[in-house]
Amino acid sequence: MKDFTTKDMSDLIYNVLSKIKDNEKDNTETVLQTPTTESIFPCRLINTPLESIMRTENAIPILKTFQVQIEHWTSKQREAMEMANKTDLELRKKNFIRTNTSPILFDEITKKYRLITTYEVRYNALTNCFNFIK
Repeated sequence: MKDFTTKDMSDLIYNVLSKIKDNEKDNTETVLQTPTTESIFPCRLINTPLESIMRTENAIPILKTFQVQIEHWTSKQREAMEMANKTDLELRKKNFIRTNTSPILFDEITKKYRLITTYEVRYNALTNCFNFIK
C-alpha cells in the first residue's frame, strides 16, 4: 500500500495537463508558479493540492480527499473557458470532478484573463485508485 502524497498528486496533475493541446501552435505552458509578464501564455497554473485524510487503518491513511485549483491564463475570456473545458475532460479521465468555478478576472500586471477552477477526487490506498466524490 502506497502513501499517495501531495507531491505525488501535483506531479500527476502536471503530467496530465502538460499533454493538453489548446491550439495549433501548442505553446500552452503548464506551470507551478504564478505567471509574470515574462511568462509564456496561454498557461495553466497548478496550485498546491489540498489533502484531507478521511480514514486511517493502524495510523496509515487509506482514504484521502484531494482538492486542487487550476488557473487558466490567456488573452481572451473565451479562450480561458475553452482551456477550462479541456482541463475538465482530461481530469475526468482520472475521476476528478469540477466543484467550483470563479468569475473570470483581468490581471492588470500581465494584461491577461484568469479563470480559476477547483477539482476534487478521493484516493483509496487499498485499491490504489481514484474514486468519484459522492
